[in-house]
Amino acid sequence: MASRLAFMDLSVDLKTLIVQHISRPTDLKNVCLTCKQLHHIAVRQLYYEVTLDVGSPTDTRLAAFLNPKNIGLQHVRKLDLHLADVLDKCNQQLQANFAIRMILELLPEDQLEKFSWHPWSPFSGDNLVLLYRKQRRMRWLESISLDRNVLDELQKMPNIEKCFENVRKIGLYPDSRDVLDFCQFLLKNTAGRQLEKITLHASFDEMDPSITTRELNDTVNEPGLITSTMFSHMLPFAQCTPIALKEITLQKLHLRYAAETYCKLIDFQSIKSIRIFGCSGADALFAELSKSAKLPDKLETLEFKHDDNAENDGLGAIDGFLCLVSGIKTLTLDLTYVKALPASAGIVRHGKTLKSLNVHASTGPDSCDEELVYDYASFSNICKDCSLLQQLSIAFPPVSVTRSKNDGFVNFENCLGDVRDLATLNITTWPTNRPSSTKLPRKIYEHLLAGLAQQGFERSAGHAKEQNRSSKLGIIAFGSSDKVYDREDSQNQIIFVKGRQFDPLGNETSTAYPPPPDGQDAHHHFPPLYASSAQVEATGFPKLENINEVLQAQQALQANHALNPQRPPPPPSKPNRLRKACDSCSIRKCDEAGPPCKACVALEIPCTFLRPSRRRGPPNRHAEAIKKRRMGDLDSGEESPQSLPSLQSPTTAAHALAQLQSSSSSSSHPAQLSAEEICALPTLNALIDDFFTYIHPLCPFPHEPSFRQAWAQREDVANPSFLALLASMIAVLVASFPRKPRLHLNTQTRREYPNHISLVDKCRHVCARARGPGYLDRPSLNVYDACTSYFLGLTGAYVFQWRQLRLYLAECLTIIRSLGLHKSEGQAYTYVGAMSGTWGSQGPSFDGSREFKVDHITEEIGRRLFWTVFVGARTIQQLGASFGELVIAPATPTEPLPPLPREVDDVHIFPNEIHPQQEGVVSMITGFNINVRIYLSYSSLVTAEMAFGIDEIFDWNRQQRIFEQSLQRCGQILETIPDALKVRSKAGRDSGSEQQKPYYPLMPAYANMRDPALNGYRSAEPQDMRRYEIQKANIYASHLSTRSYLVEKYFLQLDKSTKMKNQAGTQHSPHVLAAGIDRFVSGSAADAEALEKTMSDEREQVVKDLLVVLGSIDMVNMEPNGDSFVILYEAGDLVIACSTVGFLRQNITQKIRSIASTLLEVPKERRGSVAQQHQDYLYKFLDILSKLERVSPEASDPNGGALDEESELRLWADLRDHQLRFQEQGGVYGFS
Repeated sequence: MASRLAFMDLSVDLKTLIVQHISRPTDLKNVCLTCKQLHHIAVRQLYYEVTLDVGSPTDTRLAAFLNPKNIGLQHVRKLDLHLADVLDKCNQQLQANFAIRMILELLPEDQLEKFSWHPWSPFSGDNLVLLYRKQRRMRWLESISLDRNVLDELQKMPNIEKCFENVRKIGLYPDSRDVLDFCQFLLKNTAGRQLEKITLHASFDEMDPSITTRELNDTVNEPGLITSTMFSHMLPFAQCTPIALKEITLQKLHLRYAAETYCKLIDFQSIKSIRIFGCSGADALFAELSKSAKLPDKLETLEFKHDDNAENDGLGAIDGFLCLVSGIKTLTLDLTYVKALPASAGIVRHGKTLKSLNVHASTGPDSCDEELVYDYASFSNICKDCSLLQQLSIAFPPVSVTRSKNDGFVNFENCLGDVRDLATLNITTWPTNRPSSTKLPRKIYEHLLAGLAQQGFERSAGHAKEQNRSSKLGIIAFGSSDKVYDREDSQNQIIFVKGRQFDPLGNETSTAYPPPPDGQDAHHHFPPLYASSAQVEATGFPKLENINEVLQAQQALQANHALNPQRPPPPPSKPNRLRKACDSCSIRKCDEAGPPCKACVALEIPCTFLRPSRRRGPPNRHAEAIKKRRMGDLDSGEESPQSLPSLQSPTTAAHALAQLQSSSSSSSHPAQLSAEEICALPTLNALIDDFFTYIHPLCPFPHEPSFRQAWAQREDVANPSFLALLASMIAVLVASFPRKPRLHLNTQTRREYPNHISLVDKCRHVCARARGPGYLDRPSLNVYDACTSYFLGLTGAYVFQWRQLRLYLAECLTIIRSLGLHKSEGQAYTYVGAMSGTWGSQGPSFDGSREFKVDHITEEIGRRLFWTVFVGARTIQQLGASFGELVIAPATPTEPLPPLPREVDDVHIFPNEIHPQQEGVVSMITGFNINVRIYLSYSSLVTAEMAFGIDEIFDWNRQQRIFEQSLQRCGQILETIPDALKVRSKAGRDSGSEQQKPYYPLMPAYANMRDPALNGYRSAEPQDMRRYEIQKANIYASHLSTRSYLVEKYFLQLDKSTKMKNQAGTQHSPHVLAAGIDRFVSGSAADAEALEKTMSDEREQVVKDLLVVLGSIDMVNMEPNGDSFVILYEAGDLVIACSTVGFLRQNITQKIRSIASTLLEVPKERRGSVAQQHQDYLYKFLDILSKLERVSPEASDPNGGALDEESELRLWADLRDHQLRFQEQGGVYGFS
């Protein structure tokens, strides 16, 4: 018996044929690593088609790709280039042009078959000339916008004809007169050869006055600029020889009067594929093609996406055309504004050949609920007569995932039994959860949806068994794909793949499960949307692992208020890879980084972005309708029954936010003023999420569930106080770290906001208009008005407007005091004592002592706000500023300070009760209170300074005791903090206690898939961990700053005391009132020498800690960078992980810079060894940090955005250079 043949014993040709069936790039890479022979075989297929992103720092990796030793380089045949999606667009186009030129220079000559530039931004003319000179065997050429006209240069090139000998496909993308001429150049040189495909996608700017729509398109009497220019070599059209093609794609053309012209220019009878997307008057083209002399007789593919008119001429034309033509294998029809679906008779005509069918029709683009569904008879005929179908995408009758299937849905499933070859089924209508009015969490919905898909697989297998065949159905998808490019992922589909499992007896059953996320591709995550109807809205949750979790979640849904969705999630903002120049730059064909671009600055013209963004490829009307529908729900003022909160919901509990309401009548509310005055709703949703992620851990107000419910009900439209609060929240977010909001604005029109200061000013302007005059006199004044004032003051600090800081923080404190929230008692107003008799206690306007208690939400928010102002005042004093307006007197027996906020999260706080914090979960308020206690640790020192003056010597012995105890109290605070906020050791991080279930962080576009209400009732989510890291970094900076403040103040007063003792004839005796300080301090008199040594050692430790921080500060530490985390502090065996939060840039950087400058001002003889050893580095770090702070005010200049970013990047580079030098000298381990 012959031995079994092994794979490696096969010939090279057989191995090559086998490897050609491997399509996944990761599998090909693994094959390449198997052995040298397979490496040479697989590399051909792996490098055949290459897609690159250019214009980013990763361009440096192209050197390895273009290395002559790379054996795959000679196999590159298709090259697709995209502009990289980077944060900093400065000089990106120049960098991309350089990278492209390097690629063209180093690629072997006459090798490429396709070279495609995908963005609409102008391509380098020099690079295009180089392409035509070096690659003369191209099979695909395209005419695109160029930065200069090189047509004459191309025509003069020697042997230019050789560049067109092998061309089979061309792409024409006219958007200007120059590009039209380029299109004519390509058509003239390729039409007479073996041209097979033309893609014509017009994208002219409708706002460009130089070319009108009437001039562009054909009229009744004459051809328009598009046809008369591109096909000028074929004039007169009546006598020309039509171009014989196999495929044609027309997009965004006006065909009403051009249909006859195109039928003269192109021989449609020989065409195999017709694709028409977004072309008005397309019915005229189908009417022409329906004539016997022009009817295609080889048509195999027809794709038609169209917005019909009121008479449904497009629907009638396509029905008639389908009944005349024959032999179609792939049919895609996507119609909007139609009253009926395409007739089944036209589809059934192609039953013997049709293999792929996609039919969608709706009465309008804004409502996917109105997608039309075939009646049973029509769908049954399609399934019976089109039995060769392999892919089917169509709308099904409505069905509920929580009820038995209705007859209509079951009948449609039974019809599929006649389609024996069906492999992929896409049901574009989303199942609902009717008749229930409660919104299902996503994970429960997904589980129920998987059950529905599994029943579909089982029913298909049952039909196949009855017919003695096997079922080929392997994929069932729900929803409509919005995918346009291969590099994109659909955001509006959930796909289930058929699986198999065997029971102990060997019986096989079908199972449905979603494809798992690919760990190697960060884009492959579950889509954030699963429903488009009002009854089932998309809400993101983590995926459940088993049925037990589903049942537990269902029980929790009935028992816990927090599982009710608090807001409709914003649609994920997918990064737009197609950059766009400003209007002026686009006209002049220059492409600056903008906005504002340098060219507009030089010409002293406004840098606007009024032109609509465009991208190539067919429009997906159906998917766009889902997104419009979703945002339409936010705009509607109606409240569905499921949106009404229950009586126990913390969102109903929004008693405080409910007071932001009605008393502000419509007469005082500016006409049509809403949050959309700031920016679009998707961007606002993203900014609100960023606020509660990054700002809320340090400023824990407003009450998050109440705010989100009010926002979901669009309270900003009718409630000016709520709008003012929202505007101030966005202002402080944008001012604190501008790069994060800039990411959200990349996909929006940025004509109004050339830099982040413009957006901040807009928010403050909207806030001022919403508040209106006399807002402090309104009877509805409440704690959220104080929150608005605080945010406005904090915004002023971040943009270096100190007057606004003083004004609004003082106003905030005034509102708190007027409401009585600064007291330990729970009264709503301050007691007026005997004043009631003077003013009349029975008067209607009496605001004196009232016998009612504020609700718990107002009480807790008031306490949080008061202590936030308290911390801000202490911080300002530590930084050396004199701020008498914010004097907060120390606590006394008669006037105690309010207690610290309760350490429970917002989801547990109701108007009438407060539920206990979930066991095992550390509240966010815990870290907030720890930070407050740090500033309370030296209250005795503040009391003494208020009584005797700042830095005054009144009784040095008692003052030494004050310093000693203040430093001890400050140091003891970090000894009792919970584990979630502790500085973790490396051993602790590596121990089993840290090894919990793995977490795969979501992409920014999917960051909102988890409902914040649900997070409060489970173990800490990664988003909570990020908030813990924010608090941890802030606590550490505050602790370091306070220690430095106490040490330096001690030495300052020590020098002053010594100088007073040494002055001749000066007799200094203790102040008579100094004995009162004894009640604040305890213990015997301090040992002066021991205390001085303790303070010196503490200063040394502060210097060490400061150097560690300075040596590890990174740019991503101060600016937002998605979900990544970086190390802020690592010394010896300790580590603090700091989230990449731009908020820390102002808060922590100011504290660190203040500490560094204070340490450097210490006399040389008093500096410790560490400070003397590293004083040069301290000076350099301090200089760079000071410059970084001074960079920000430049952004207030509307024309200085680009300059601000460039200078800031240079400073970050300088900081990194000094950090490297510091590490070379031993870094944190070089302390002597």
